[in-house]
Amino acid sequence: MIRILLLLAGALSLQAQPYTKTWTALSATGVTANLAVSGSDVHTLSVVVTGSPGSCTLNLDGSADGTHWFDISKDSNGADQTCTSSFMFHVVNKAVMFVRVNVTALSAGGTVTPSYVGHSSGGR
Repeated sequence: MIRILLLLAGALSLQAQPYTKTWTALSATGVTANLAVSGSDVHTLSVVVTGSPGSCTLNLDGSADGTHWFDISKDSNGADQTCTSSFMFHVVNKAVMFVRVNVTALSAGGTVTPSYVGHSSGGR
C-alpha cells in the first residue's frame, strides 16, 4: 500500500506545473519584464484594459535564450492582437524558455494589465 502511494505521489509530481505572472499596468508602448517558463508550449494571455484607448495592439513574445525575441501570437491574418477592450487568447505548440508582453501601440487614455499562464503539454 505504501509503495502504491509513493508511486502515485511521484506521478503527480511529474505533472506540468503552470507558470503564472500578472505584470503591472502599462500606459505606454514597450515590453514587460521577461518571465522564465522552462519550455512551456501552452500559453494563455488575458489582458484587462482600463479607460478607452483609441488604439492598442500587443504581442506575446517568446525566446529560447532571453535575448532574441519572436512574436508567437500573431492572429490568423498575421496581425498583432488588438487590445482596445479586455480579452484573452491562447497560443499552443510554441515551446519557449521565456515570454514577455510587447505593447506595440497604445493611445492615450488607457492602460493594459497582462496576465500569463503557461505550461508544458508534455507531449500529451
